[in-house]
Amino acid sequence: MSVLRVWKRVRRSDRSVAPFVMAANALVGGILLWLAIGGIGNPSTREEESAAQELALRIYGWWLVGGTVLFAALGLPRTLLGHLAALLLTPVVLFVGLTLLV
Repeated sequence: MSVLRVWKRVRRSDRSVAPFVMAANALVGGILLWLAIGGIGNPSTREEESAAQELALRIYGWWLVGGTVLFAALGLPRTLLGHLAALLLTPVVLFVGLTLLV
């Protein structure tokens, strides 16, 4: 298969791949928010809590940048927008929802 064929196949898959990317990113964003607020690992000291927050932020940042670069390089605009929307909006929605419940 030539590179041009593969490139065209990837470009055509943009519409069908975008919802799966959004769902996966919403899940990753929620899990990382849960890690950042101390829900995973049950940190008992302030140092452990700070380390968990730092780890969650580092993973989140690299996931955001890596996906953005990958989808932009592959030329997948729907998937790129879905990736950004899911990662940027999911923690906001979850945080607002959690603060309204408490």
